[in-house]
Amino acid sequence: MKEINTDVVIVGAGLIGLVTAHCLLSLKYRVIIIDKKIFNKQDIGQKDVRTVAVSQGSKLFLESLSLWKSLEKFSEPIKKIRVFNRKSSNRILFENSNLNKDLGYVIENSKFSKILINSLKKKKNIKILYGVELNKIETNTSTPRVFLKNQTIKSKLIIAADGKNSTLRKMIGNKIFKKKYSDSALVINFFHQNNLKNIAYEIFYDSGPLAILPMRAKNGFFQSSIIWSNKDLFVKNIINCDKNFVKNIIVEKIGHIIGDIIKINSVQKFPLSAHINDSFFNQRLIYIGDSAHSIHPIAGQGWNLGVKDVKNLQHTCIESKLKQIEIGSSVFCKKYHSLSYNNAFQLYQITDKLNYHFKRKNNLYKFITNTGFELIENNKPLKNKITKYAMGL
Repeated sequence: MKEINTDVVIVGAGLIGLVTAHCLLSLKYRVIIIDKKIFNKQDIGQKDVRTVAVSQGSKLFLESLSLWKSLEKFSEPIKKIRVFNRKSSNRILFENSNLNKDLGYVIENSKFSKILINSLKKKKNIKILYGVELNKIETNTSTPRVFLKNQTIKSKLIIAADGKNSTLRKMIGNKIFKKKYSDSALVINFFHQNNLKNIAYEIFYDSGPLAILPMRAKNGFFQSSIIWSNKDLFVKNIINCDKNFVKNIIVEKIGHIIGDIIKINSVQKFPLSAHINDSFFNQRLIYIGDSAHSIHPIAGQGWNLGVKDVKNLQHTCIESKLKQIEIGSSVFCKKYHSLSYNNAFQLYQITDKLNYHFKRKNNLYKFITNTGFELIENNKPLKNKITKYAMGL
């Protein structure tokens, strides 16, 4: 069996795994990425019609890795966010106190993934192995091993970036705290009549939050994506409906914002759940992104939380090099865990409680929510603080 040596093995070639690879290469580590999916080399990532909401803080990090210049032309800036609680009179307007700066950006997953992969192909000390299954791993030595069908990879550190249902986590046996919601997310990409002028919307209905994210215009048409959390049965029924019927439902809900829908490009359903690992590390192994945690999409911060993991990994690597601590050592992994875990746990709890609160229908909860909206809207320092947090700064 062929044996390959490297510094780091990343399991998972999703966006967070790819950003992690760029980060480690910038620090002069040798990296191998493995992924069980088989990609068409001519059409990498094109089947993924989802979007990513990139915070200002994540954008600055991507900029530091020399990635943002290639991504910028495919991104749509968000300059303001309008939040409504059931009716237009209960609202908060978030905007950057520095009017020359954006709150965040919306990018299509497919474009994002393709740019990251094409950029990696131009670099040295990187291999990407697609369509490979993990047979087993060994992490109880100074040189952990990943066993594939026809080869073995020796490294100093293994990074699990293989998503919510992490194969690595199951192999290692880390426990998770999990919350399964009765809702699903309805994700629809479409062309529409009105120019949203770089404004994103979050509308809290009794059924769940509906977010409108403006996307980069295409072929002269305004384009947006909505993420609507609703009862699983409702979302299932929508998925199976004629697109004209779907159009009518969406226009009824948000037509005053988007105008008429010109064309629906995609309709998808994603079951909602949240989880957090009992630990973000094991011997010679760390968890990053969705393999470590996933949160309710109510705040739109899931992907940016994964970027914070990568930033914490970068900090750990730089500090360890200065102190001559080996990457993947017990001290290294514990340091990464200590930087990442508490923030992820807090956001896991906050998003869960927010979802619970906004779905409560009794008058007391509605009164508290309306009062809270009014308080935030009229308190500029508090609103700026919330905005800065949402921007990842």
